Amino acid sequence: MSETSEKLLYVISAKKELAWLSFKQTFDYLYNIETGVREENTDKDRIKNQRFQAIRALDSLGHCDFNFSDDRSKNKVYAASPVLVRLPCAGFPQAILAGARDPATIQQLSDACQSAGDRINLEIQEQASGLGLIPKRVAVQAEDVRELGAIAASLGIPFIETPSAWSLLHFSASIDDYLATLKWSNDSELSWKNQTFELSSLQFKTLEETDNNIRLGRYNHPSRNTKSYYFWQDGICTEIDLDWGKYAVLKALRRNVLIYDKRTFIMAVPASANLPRLLERALTLCSGYAATYIKRLPHYPQIQGFKLFFAIPPQIAEMTAAKLGQTLLQQSLNIT
Repeated sequence: MSETSEKLLYVISAKKELAWLSFKQTFDYLYNIETGVREENTDKDRIKNQRFQAIRALDSLGHCDFNFSDDRSKNKVYAASPVLVRLPCAGFPQAILAGARDPATIQQLSDACQSAGDRINLEIQEQASGLGLIPKRVAVQAEDVRELGAIAASLGIPFIETPSAWSLLHFSASIDDYLATLKWSNDSELSWKNQTFELSSLQFKTLEETDNNIRLGRYNHPSRNTKSYYFWQDGICTEIDLDWGKYAVLKALRRNVLIYDKRTFIMAVPASANLPRLLERALTLCSGYAATYIKRLPHYPQIQGFKLFFAIPPQIAEMTAAKLGQTLLQQSLNIT
């Protein structure tokens, strides 16, 4: 992969904040360069999906934050401040470079590591294939955690000694906390075109018969080309965030979908049931690798697509599941 993988983050870092339209134009331009596809030949659905996956990956890696609302003119992408983030791993302390970076950042870090002596190991690795425009994983390993702090100080950036994976996990709301913040009503169903989140496939589908007691509905606004999501339970409803809404209905109907391999420390999350953002960032910052995609797992053929998170300690896996009202499905994940 070429240096194009770094350029999207370089642009966000230089601008500090980007309107969504500017981000979209920048992504599409760099994507066409990387793939060698002429703009007029671009598969619009594919690039839209790649754009969405890229922004989630950049967010979960701690490189940027994004704000989306119903008013698209207010949608923005923000560069996060550069920081050295400790990983929750056993053995020698390790940290990854997160946040904004420019073309000189990695060389500056390399120089700082060399100045600190030969006990410091710097690893610079591409993300997995298929994760275009996601910047390299830059990790530093030292014999003593104080050495990581000294390297960060020499660069003028913070070092977060407590692994952010733990901090984010503790800070994140649980599904019950989130539901307690919502306003419920006994309004009648919207007359807009709608679909129901179907639990066996984890896809929105038009169903002739639904369980009217507990369900998640997706409603298309008739004129604005926007979607709203409502969670129905016991005859009342509330508008809900899509990611939280899926886990609300999964919890209510006791459907467990999170898979964990305690031998390889891999956690599999259905791609059609994305984790809420803070929890996804917590898992990603266990390794510094963006989640990779696999089309299917043999024991769950009805679910199309999983995101794999790596180096997840058992306690973090259990706590993540508990936050969502899930019980982990223990399963071997021998991914080749």
